[in-house]
Amino acid sequence: MQKKNSDRPNRVAVEIKKMLSAFLLGNPFVDEKINSSLISITDVMVSPCLHHAKVYIVSLSKNFSNNDCLEFLKKHTPSLRHQVGTEIRLKFVPELLFFSDNSFDDIKRIESLLRDTKTPDASPSEF
Repeated sequence: MQKKNSDRPNRVAVEIKKMLSAFLLGNPFVDEKINSSLISITDVMVSPCLHHAKVYIVSLSKNFSNNDCLEFLKKHTPSLRHQVGTEIRLKFVPELLFFSDNSFDDIKRIESLLRDTKTPDASPSEF
């Protein structure tokens, strides 16, 4: 009996994340204003059929936004996909789909809201 929820997509996602991160850091593509070594891959999610990989990124530079990074990576997707195909042995090389990871912005917004709602320290109530 085969497992319904295979962990293979997760293992492939981890390998793609490691490989893309190392490749962008070690072999940076340089564009007019973007250096790929300043792009961090925060997460990769691979579909159960292993045909699609969603790659979530965040910019580590204040000079360019996540959208600039997305455009840059979309432009270099064929090269990155080729690199995945040469590094990871799969029957099909997943299509790489890049998305902006906004979780850091959400964290900052929540921290700001919490900071704004803080009240002066009250003495703990006694039972």
